[in-house]
Amino acid sequence: MSEMLYAVLLATLSMQEAVTHALAHSPEIRALEAQLVQARANATIADAFRPTAAISTTPGYATGLPVAALGQVPAIATVEAHKILYDASARADQIGAQSDVDAAESRLESRKREVAGNTAELYARVVADGALATSARHRVDAYQTIASHADALRTEGRVRDVDVNRAALQLATAKRAALQAQSRLELDQLRLERLTGEQFTVTLTPSEERGKGLVHRDPSLTLRMTEESDPELRSLDKRILAAQTALRSEDRLFKPTIFAQIQYSRLFDRYGRYYLNFKPDDFSAAASLTLPIWTGGRRSAAIARVNGQLQELIALRDARHTELELTVREAETDLQQAAAEQNLAEETLVVARQGLQIAEELEKEGRGEVNDLPLAQIAVADAEDAKTIADSH
Repeated sequence: MSEMLYAVLLATLSMQEAVTHALAHSPEIRALEAQLVQARANATIADAFRPTAAISTTPGYATGLPVAALGQVPAIATVEAHKILYDASARADQIGAQSDVDAAESRLESRKREVAGNTAELYARVVADGALATSARHRVDAYQTIASHADALRTEGRVRDVDVNRAALQLATAKRAALQAQSRLELDQLRLERLTGEQFTVTLTPSEERGKGLVHRDPSLTLRMTEESDPELRSLDKRILAAQTALRSEDRLFKPTIFAQIQYSRLFDRYGRYYLNFKPDDFSAAASLTLPIWTGGRRSAAIARVNGQLQELIALRDARHTELELTVREAETDLQQAAAEQNLAEETLVVARQGLQIAEELEKEGRGEVNDLPLAQIAVADAEDAKTIADSH
């Protein structure tokens, strides 16, 4: 019965390895990573302040003085560069696009945490399932011994048929419980294999190793650490700061648009007869400053839009603070209850093992009742189950 001191743990896959494999194997995470790539690309596209350059040719024909056709003076080749130096609306759009990147990063990190948590929980369930399946098999062996004793005593006329039938019913019930425990183990192990994309085996390790490594912290410190590491809260803080910057930019009364352009064109020589000082190499550089005086309500609408986005983000941040506080408090309460449950299970297991030791000694001496030993084995199995469940919690 020394095997009752052991619990099933994964042999080729630790919990950290299981989480790592699950993160790499998750299709949802890959999809969110693709969405983040798209958001970053959209932010680059939406950045109107990036300089642009182009080369073009505009072959053309004029019967008199050449004029612009298709937006360009007829030229052999033209090279031009553009750069927006200042535009409040473009700046607000740029901030909005970067905010979408922050939101995509938050969704990715949050989903990674969910996958890691689900994997760890499933891993712990597989460990508990293995221990419960082992205890269930030991319980079947003990009830099999009781049933054999009942058959032998009935042959001697010392028990009634109803006692034999009762023992057989207990054995059948134990076998059904063992089958259910084995089925749960196989199903949860299959779920973990599908989640991680890895196949693995199990082995037995001492049950005393279970439940170790728990770190108890002050609840206020735990809450602060949780808020500092929460990806959603970090994203909301960054997006609120960006929205405040965009709102200040949109709310300025003096909002000019400053645009710079440099252009070089190689003109056709035949147009020289129309100009007194003609040069085929034409270079120009200019800046444009535009100050809107009437926007048809667009300015106030843009301010209202950005302010609405800001208020929404602030409300979401407040809700997230509340959600995290409740989650941490509930987790602390659950941890305290689990610790109390574990202590009680450990004490129960100690008593059950002492009873088993006494039953084994009496069995060797030929004393005690006929079913004392299997009943003590069943009590240890029950205590092992309680300890396994407590460790899992």
